[in-house]
Amino acid sequence: MKKIILAAAAAMLSLAFSGCTFFEADTEALMHPPLMTGEQEKLNAALTEVIGENYELKYPKTGDVNSAFVFRDLDGDGTEEAMAFYSLADKSTRINLLKKDGDSWLSVYEAAGFYGDIESVNFAELDENNCVMVIKWEQEAGIYRYRDERLETVFKVNGEGADIVDMNGDGFKEVVLFDGSLSGRTIVNIIHSYEGSISVTEDISIYSGYDDIYSKTVGALYSVYYQEDENGNEGIPSVSNTEGRKENRYFYFLDSEIYEGVYLTEMIALEGNTAKRYLIADFIESEEEETEEEEEQGIIVILGKSYGKRGIFLRNTKAVCTDINGDGLVELPVEFREDYAREASDKIFYLQYMRCNGAVAYPMENGVLNFENGYFFSVPENWNEKISVSKGTSFDELIFTDSETGEVVFEIYAVMKSDYQDKYEDYILASEDETKNYYVKSAVGEESEFFLDPESYEERFIMISAREE
Repeated sequence: MKKIILAAAAAMLSLAFSGCTFFEADTEALMHPPLMTGEQEKLNAALTEVIGENYELKYPKTGDVNSAFVFRDLDGDGTEEAMAFYSLADKSTRINLLKKDGDSWLSVYEAAGFYGDIESVNFAELDENNCVMVIKWEQEAGIYRYRDERLETVFKVNGEGADIVDMNGDGFKEVVLFDGSLSGRTIVNIIHSYEGSISVTEDISIYSGYDDIYSKTVGALYSVYYQEDENGNEGIPSVSNTEGRKENRYFYFLDSEIYEGVYLTEMIALEGNTAKRYLIADFIESEEEETEEEEEQGIIVILGKSYGKRGIFLRNTKAVCTDINGDGLVELPVEFREDYAREASDKIFYLQYMRCNGAVAYPMENGVLNFENGYFFSVPENWNEKISVSKGTSFDELIFTDSETGEVVFEIYAVMKSDYQDKYEDYILASEDETKNYYVKSAVGEESEFFLDPESYEERFIMISAREE
């Protein structure tokens, strides 16, 4: 279970720090450490003087640090300290802190007892005065800070993951820790700066397992505005009156596959000293009073269109939250359907990217998302009920057909640039990326209600991708 040690009561871990050198963390370096010269020799001498010669350097696999030795100003005094990661005969991983002593390095503290390899080492500047080190071990994650030549444990979890992100757009970082599953859910805590001190939020839970999250992004969902009264005092924030001081509301958007073929978006927000978790449905209310039948079926109405309440956050489309129209705000993906995703489905559903202003939600873009090929193709809303879309032999081919007649209306092909392009001479190149060309073709003339102006193809093609903040 979780072990929480707040900064004020942080347990001191014994350390003996000597020097810090940089080695490349590749396989060759691990097997044959590079020859040390100059400052590296001094660091090694200081470490050997304390622990002897029988030790093995430990290299983080990923993260900001790719060396067993690290230089960093840990206490903000303008002088770099050094850290060394190594193991002795008992195989426990130890951390040694070192300070400069004239022309040499001196070990000042040592922490021992961490078992297993180091997955990653990162640093997070929580504010101007508080910096923490985030270490992901094999089976746990720990947050540490350097104080009075010691290493304090701020927080520990038997964690799945530790993300360092700017949760509120202030230019500083927060640490989002994902703990092991509890009753089928994942516990989340945020380590952040609150009123000048390091603080840890209370537990919140999310549906997604950390390894099930395929896209993560931080962004502003909407803006609020503060108006001043005649005395210059700011009143209650408004989302409708867009005058006054503007403040964005930021969220950490997590897109995950909660079980095979069923996808979910969850959002985490840091509100003051509190972490909160939201679903898309939390921001959407019916603009009309539901009929008894609609209420029984879980239907809400948005801009005259019907949506299933559970379908607002459960979907069969593998989609990502993204700024779909480039206006600096993140839109939320919702499938256009009256039911909801219960299990995997081969059917391709139309998707709407919804804009939320904190009070109401409304569609911004309507179309089809092809995650496998990384694009969203925007189509008119009248296609949703009249045009069916299916894949050909793979997701490289999307075929749009008239639901009544079965006639093909439109085609999209994703073609590797290394493949022959001759067969697509009658198609229009609507978009491309580093590896693929995206061809489209309309099978109907201008007289059809489903005709799309070829000049709009490029604009309708929006490239997207999963993101890892």
